[in-house]
Amino acid sequence: MSTNKAVTAVDAYIGEKIRGYRNLRNISQEELGRMLGVSFQQIQKYEKGANRITSSRLQEIAKIFECDVADIFPEQKKGKKTQKLSNLDRIAATRDGMKLIDSFVDIKNEVMRAAVVELARRFSGR
Repeated sequence: MSTNKAVTAVDAYIGEKIRGYRNLRNISQEELGRMLGVSFQQIQKYEKGANRITSSRLQEIAKIFECDVADIFPEQKKGKKTQKLSNLDRIAATRDGMKLIDSFVDIKNEVMRAAVVELARRFSGR
């Protein structure tokens, strides 16, 4: 483990992916911590990229989320910088984003769905 305390782009990316998987499965930080035998504060540090995750711990996390360890890492292309999270990953990494998605898919009226999209677009300044 590195003694460098600076959060790297990879640390932050992995943390956001873990938060996204956790939110998608509706698992609290406390629950995930219990499954891994660590405190919820440790999970918070992992998700912020403040504490690096060992390979064995990452393998445990992937097993809990039923994904491959590689799915948690950014895709690396030769000569390219670490990729940013997709918009879907970014929204899944937030509790409000998951609530928005759940609510949005339950709206059956197409006019109302379009109104929600327009409202979000205006609030975002796009």
